[in-house]
Amino acid sequence: MAHKIDNQSKALRFGWCALAVIVFGLVIAIRIRLLGIPLERDEGEYAYAGQLMLQGIPPYTLAYSMKFPGTYASYALIMSIFGQTIFGIRLGLLLVNAATIALIFFLGRRLINSTAGIAAAMSYAVLSVSPSVLGLFAHATNFVMLPVLGGTLLILKLSESEQHAIGRIFASGSLFGIGVLMKQPALLFIPVGVLYLLWNDIHRRFALKEIVLRNLIFGIAAIVPFGITCLILWHAGVLDKFWFWTIRYASEYGSFPMGAIYSGKWPLARAMHVFANRIADAIDIGWVLWALAGLGLVFGMLDRRSRFTAIFLLALFVFSALAVCQG
Repeated sequence: MAHKIDNQSKALRFGWCALAVIVFGLVIAIRIRLLGIPLERDEGEYAYAGQLMLQGIPPYTLAYSMKFPGTYASYALIMSIFGQTIFGIRLGLLLVNAATIALIFFLGRRLINSTAGIAAAMSYAVLSVSPSVLGLFAHATNFVMLPVLGGTLLILKLSESEQHAIGRIFASGSLFGIGVLMKQPALLFIPVGVLYLLWNDIHRRFALKEIVLRNLIFGIAAIVPFGITCLILWHAGVLDKFWFWTIRYASEYGSFPMGAIYSGKWPLARAMHVFANRIADAIDIGWVLWALAGLGLVFGMLDRRSRFTAIFLLALFVFSALAVCQG
C-alpha cells in the first residue's frame, strides 16, 4: 500500500512538473515572439531617462517625472548589457520576469509545498503576459516585484535558523527599500515585512530589547537605498528637482482622488463604479485563476494547520491592493 501511494505521489509530481514546463515554455515563446513590439508610453519615458543616464546626464535634469529613479537605473543597466534597442529592453524584461517567477516558486514552496510553488509560479507566468495588466511591457511594477519578493523570501527564512539573522534582516529590508526606489507605492509592502518580523520574534519569545533591535535594523535597511539615492542626486546637483517632482508634486497627485471624494466633487458611487470597472478589466480572462486563489485563501483560513500562511498571504494581498490604489 505504501509503495502504491509513493508511486502515485511521484506520478503527481511528474504531472505538475510536465505542466509547468509546458506553461513556462509557452510564456517564454510568447515573450520572444513579441520582443520587437513598439515601446509603450511608460517604457518610452524609462528608456529615455535610462539613455540619458548612460550618457552621464542624471535624472531630473532633462527628463522630469514624479517617479523615483530606480526603474530608470534598471533600464540603464539593461540597455548597457543588451543594447539601447527595443529588443534589448524586452530581453531584459524577459529575464526579470523569469527571476520573479522563480522567486514565487520558492515562496510557495516555503509557505506551503513544492506543488503550491509550481502552481503559483505558473499562475503568475500566465497572468504576467496578459494584455489586461500590460504584462508584456517593462513597467515599473515588474521591477518592484523582483526585490520585494526577494526581501519577503529572506524574511520568511528567519523562522528556519538564526544563523546570519542580522545580515538576513538587513538584506531583506534593503530589498524592500530597493522596491520603493522603483516606484513609491511599493512603500506599502514594507509593513508586511515589519509585521512578519514582529510576529516571528514574539512567537519565538525573543527579549523585548532584541525585538526592537531587529525591527530597527530592518527599518534602517529599508531607508538605506533611498538615503544613498539622495546622496547621489545631491552630488549630481539635482536633489532639489528630485524632491519637488517625486515628493511634493507626487504627494499632491496621489492625494487628489481621495480629496475629490471627501469634498464631494467626485461622488463616492461614481468612484466605486470606476473602481469596479478597473478591477474587472484587470482580472479579465484570468478570473478562473483569481477565483481559485480566493477559494484557496478561504479554505486555508478554515484549516488550523495552514491558517497562519493564509493570514500572511491575505496581509500581502491587502497591502498590495493598497499599493495599487495609489496609482
